[in-house]
Amino acid sequence: MTYRIQDDATVLALFLVFLLLAVAALIVAWGKGRQWGDLSSRRHYGEALTEDEQKALGRSRRNFFLWAGVSLAMAALSFYALQ
Repeated sequence: MTYRIQDDATVLALFLVFLLLAVAALIVAWGKGRQWGDLSSRRHYGEALTEDEQKALGRSRRNFFLWAGVSLAMAALSFYALQ
C-alpha cells in the first residue's frame, strides 16, 4: 500500500526541504573533505603525520563519505517526492 500526496504545495515543500538538506549535507562533506585533502597532501609530499593526525585523516575520510552519502540520499528523496 503506497501513500500518495495529492496536494501540490505539500509535494513542492517536501522537494525543497529534502533538496535543502542535501545541500547542507554537501557543505558539511566539503568541510570534511578539505581536512582530508590537507592531511593526505601533507602525507603525499613526505611530511610525517603524528598519530593524532593519522587518526584525524581516517576520521575525516570516513566522515566525508558518510556526509556525501547523506547528501546523495537526500537528493534522491527530493526527486522521489516529485513522483
